[in-house]
Amino acid sequence: MKITENTAIVVSGGASGLGGAVARAFAEAGAKVGIFDLNEEAGQAMAAEIGGAFAKVDVSDPDSVAEGFKTLRAAHGQERVMVNCAGIAPAAKTASKGV
Repeated sequence: MKITENTAIVVSGGASGLGGAVARAFAEAGAKVGIFDLNEEAGQAMAAEIGGAFAKVDVSDPDSVAEGFKTLRAAHGQERVMVNCAGIAPAAKTASKGV
């Protein structure tokens, strides 16, 4: 797929971590990037950094997701790509060497 300045992309969890890296990469490629995230402060900051748009969205709530899409479509038009990076988990050791 060719990414152009008319390609609207939504990244869930796009305020930080893997989602933030994905949002930055698509913005650098010229896409119009919209971010879904629960963290409003970080989401607004990322959107400002990359010249994108932000919607506070709880991806576990279908109504929140629908409202988020309405917000981002108003800013960028119909999305062509959706990248799911949202996730919340506590820091924990998940593997040990030699086991």
